[in-house]
Amino acid sequence: MIGTYSGTVAQQPSGPSVRRRRLGAELRRIRESAGRQMKEAASLLGCSMGKISNIEQGRYGVKKQELQALLSYYEVEPEVCAVLEDLRREGAKRGWWSVYGLPDWFKPYVGLESDAASVRSFELELIPGLLQTEAYARQVHVAVTRMVAPQDVERQVTARMERQRRLTGPEPLELWAVISEAAVRRQVGGPEVMIEQLEHLRTLAAQPNIKIQVLPFSAGAHGSMSGPFSILSFPEPTDPDVAYIEYPVGGNCVEEPRDVHRFTILFDDLRYAALSSRDTDTLFGAIVKELSTS
Repeated sequence: MIGTYSGTVAQQPSGPSVRRRRLGAELRRIRESAGRQMKEAASLLGCSMGKISNIEQGRYGVKKQELQALLSYYEVEPEVCAVLEDLRREGAKRGWWSVYGLPDWFKPYVGLESDAASVRSFELELIPGLLQTEAYARQVHVAVTRMVAPQDVERQVTARMERQRRLTGPEPLELWAVISEAAVRRQVGGPEVMIEQLEHLRTLAAQPNIKIQVLPFSAGAHGSMSGPFSILSFPEPTDPDVAYIEYPVGGNCVEEPRDVHRFTILFDDLRYAALSSRDTDTLFGAIVKELSTS
């Protein structure tokens, strides 16, 4: 019997997304320790290897009977099985975001963001969602979801405002945002909406858990001209960082350590090339003045 519990299933309170990741990572560790192949696990459950891979990566939940079958096959001791069953049950719960009609491809990110300790974000064309005012967010959703009913737009705007609650409270999310100058100069919703948005950024940047920098046009070419990305870190060291990339019709979480490391290096390059926090605030003030007199 392999039965030695590694202790990698952390007890830090967390939501369903992170618990699914922990369970999946532990199932993979146990399978490999037992000398079992993914195709053997798939044969046991009568499913594809793709499903086993998605379970082990935390993308899919696992049913109670499936978990019991796997753990029996891997010869896991009862006390370890009990811990993993707790993770399975908690991971099966619906997150707060499930009632807002968010796109399926976006839900995994929101779930991970809800449990993250910090987020490093780079944006090319938009103010990051966690920093948007309600008016700005509404204009963005109307522009990118032209075929969506007005009530659905409002639900998604409400969800975005709900996400921002992570920035306040006793253990607030730490956010480091690097934003292209194009995003802060683009008049989303017109001058009034942008003035409110820029003043909002100045207010948020005064909070100790939020750092905002603008990457100026003068920085020239850079390594992320093809699109935005975020890197999420978690309270427990056993929960590895996740990178997230988004494009017009979807988004992907990137978990391969080498790829996440590349995003980390890229973010460091961007923040070094960006304006300081003080110069960023000065730029915001200058743009507000321009918009106020236009």
